[in-house]
Amino acid sequence: MKKITKILSLGILFLFAFSLQLSAQKCKYDYNKKDPITGEETKGSTFNVSTFMGISNWKMSVNKMGNTYYIGNILNVSGNVREIIKKGETVAFKLSNGEVVTLYAQDDFLPVQQATQNGVYTQFTSKYGIDAETLQKIAENMPTFIRLNAESKVYEKEIPAKLGKQISQAAKCIQQ
Repeated sequence: MKKITKILSLGILFLFAFSLQLSAQKCKYDYNKKDPITGEETKGSTFNVSTFMGISNWKMSVNKMGNTYYIGNILNVSGNVREIIKKGETVAFKLSNGEVVTLYAQDDFLPVQQATQNGVYTQFTSKYGIDAETLQKIAENMPTFIRLNAESKVYEKEIPAKLGKQISQAAKCIQQ
């Protein structure tokens, strides 16, 4: 009887440890490293927004550098677009609870044009600061809509549920 109890206890312990391991694996980062000099942790997760939203090429990331957080965007559009994302321009998310979260560009971000065999493309790369409280809101209520302002142009799309869940999961993980 003691042997059966011991085996059952070990089995339950194994299942508990295995379930903890599975839940820990949900946090995947594109990069997760420490600066060898400062010891500052840097990590981030990137999403291919265009896969879900049909825009030529749009990637978004949730990042942590030391004790600061930011949302990054890389948006490629067709044509020679001269719009500048100026310091203070916004990216806004509507969350599943109806709340709107607005983030502000940390700097001026100039577009970069590139000529290819398929024509000219313009790339916008931008960074938006976010505090832990706002990041927690995104973690708890997945984004359902995004609006990015670039001078006089506005790029906006509904966020499909699958992508919204990925963004919320990344917001949870980046805080760990």
